[in-house]
Amino acid sequence: MTSLLKIDKLTLRFRGLTAVNAVDLDVQAGQIFAVIGPNGAGKTSLFNAITGIYEPTEGKVSFEGKDLQAQPSRRDYVRWSGIGLAIGLLLFVWVCDINQLWSAVVKANYTPGTGPDAGFALGEAVDDLGAFVAAKPRIDFRAGRFYVTTSDGKSPFGSSKTRADAVAKREAIPGLAAQPDPPRLEERGVKWVTLAEDGAVLDEAPTKDVAFDRIKASREVDEKQSAAVVKRIIVLIVGLGVGFAAAWAVWRQTRRTPTSVAQRGIARTFQNIRLFQDMTTVENVLVGMDRHLAARHPFFSADRWLDLLPLLGLGIIALGLFFVTRLHLGDTLSTIMLIVLVLATIGWMVYVGLLGTFTRSARKIEREGRVEARRLLAFVGLDARADELSKNLPYGDQRRLEIARALATRPRLLLLDEPAAGMNPSETVSLMKLIRDIRETGITVLLIEHHMRVVMGISDRIAVLVYGQKIAEGTPEEIRANPKVIEAYLGSETLG
Repeated sequence: MTSLLKIDKLTLRFRGLTAVNAVDLDVQAGQIFAVIGPNGAGKTSLFNAITGIYEPTEGKVSFEGKDLQAQPSRRDYVRWSGIGLAIGLLLFVWVCDINQLWSAVVKANYTPGTGPDAGFALGEAVDDLGAFVAAKPRIDFRAGRFYVTTSDGKSPFGSSKTRADAVAKREAIPGLAAQPDPPRLEERGVKWVTLAEDGAVLDEAPTKDVAFDRIKASREVDEKQSAAVVKRIIVLIVGLGVGFAAAWAVWRQTRRTPTSVAQRGIARTFQNIRLFQDMTTVENVLVGMDRHLAARHPFFSADRWLDLLPLLGLGIIALGLFFVTRLHLGDTLSTIMLIVLVLATIGWMVYVGLLGTFTRSARKIEREGRVEARRLLAFVGLDARADELSKNLPYGDQRRLEIARALATRPRLLLLDEPAAGMNPSETVSLMKLIRDIRETGITVLLIEHHMRVVMGISDRIAVLVYGQKIAEGTPEEIRANPKVIEAYLGSETLG
């Protein structure tokens, strides 16, 4: 046999109370392993620590040779990075000011009316978006002129007749800001020209004073742009770090939850029956199939594509309405198309209504699930009660239903917490046979039980807990003859 579940020095404390104290267990694959002990010995707390309801204070739980705590995968790192990037971009947009973004990218590139220039200039909007991200001034169009406008609403460089001239002024800002003292100015006719080091013309001003004012304004704009870029980079990095750290922290707190433990192949029942009382027996079992039932169906399948039919039909109807309302098709053709669209809409509504809340592929999955659920109910002896509400089942049958629901998760290890509690002798004998049958299917069983006839009759090995500590472990014969176990259950006699 190979070790399936290995518990090493597991300790569980609740403030000053130690419920489980340095317990070691080694459950071999194919065994029926029982944990017994007086009330309050820490048996259920041990189960809760294994299945993720409680996080162990100390110690390690390994399943199939691997730590039961999930380890970060490459996909996790990608997901955390994506969350961090999303947070960073949200902070970035917040710092940039969404109103400025709207003015720079959308408002500045939309021209109302029906003329040749009307509409939205997508190419220019993309250029302006890149400039806005780089914290450059925006290009505003006012009263037939283009202005280079800073984030505070000022236009220090005068107006331009064309957008290209305004963009050229915006691109010249770094060069103007880098002008030495005194700047390189030349008088050419009636204008003063600011020159770059290579002799290229950076700006033309009507007077020398205006040229100096524009160089001064360029320096101020360049400083603001550099500060804004640094601020945005810092915010983006901080958002990325905060988002990544927060996603990692949430994952760390949930890396051993009942869901993740069930996904690894461990299922359990509870000391107190926890069924969905107003659901039928077969529906209770279907709940346990959630983690594996849909996974058997590939995403790109014929049924999945057929799920798109309602959306395709709705799209065709919407497209038809567009043509009827926007195109001049003539009264007769428009009337015919409207009648067809009305009939198509009615047909679409009937189709969606017949389909119900489930898609075609989901209904197929449910049919397959019901077949498997009934097979499991037959395995535990409840096939005749498949359509009854679980609250109407006798107590013993409710216990069996819990076992069937746990088996529906397709576990490799099944934890049973006092499965024989409240059962009469005939039900107990039937339960013992069921547990052996479960073991015969290849599922290892770890159980807590006070019913000694059950424990001694079906267990391969037994561990005894007293006050959270393991005092003995061995075969049923060894446990039956162990003095510590006898003392724990019957007490010791003091003479004299």
